[in-house]
Amino acid sequence: MSNTYWLLGMQREILADGSDTDERYDLIATISQSGRETPPHVHQQYTETEYVLEGELTIYTDTEVIVIGPGQAYTIAKGQPHALSATGKGITKLLTVFSPAGFSKVIRLAGKRPEDSTRETTDLSLFNQLSSEIGDVTLGPIGMDLQQYSGEFFRRPL
Repeated sequence: MSNTYWLLGMQREILADGSDTDERYDLIATISQSGRETPPHVHQQYTETEYVLEGELTIYTDTEVIVIGPGQAYTIAKGQPHALSATGKGITKLLTVFSPAGFSKVIRLAGKRPEDSTRETTDLSLFNQLSSEIGDVTLGPIGMDLQQYSGEFFRRPL
């Protein structure tokens, strides 16, 4: 059975989840077209490490904007407000580790199977509900000007 889903316009494949890792981490492969992004959010229960295989990823935090390319990684600490954007030309391919495990549940329940839908069909209400169940807080909508709000926006109280 395939572990590939569309979520937030990105193709996500669950390579390992908590059942494989004694709940220590999830390992997710992501393929994203340039311009795709996450909403600004914060993880209160786990860290997130992004490793770029191909393309470019921009990470917006409350203190800085980080751009990483192939062979580079960045770890987003638990409690660090952030948003991610595929900013390279063409596609961006990533490996992501969420530790401890938990985010794969959101992918499975809010994501859509490639054969059942297009990449545009994420139910944001369901996504936000499931994310809050694992301790995530969404801080703003997809599509906001992340460059403009990367500093002050993230520093406002939750």
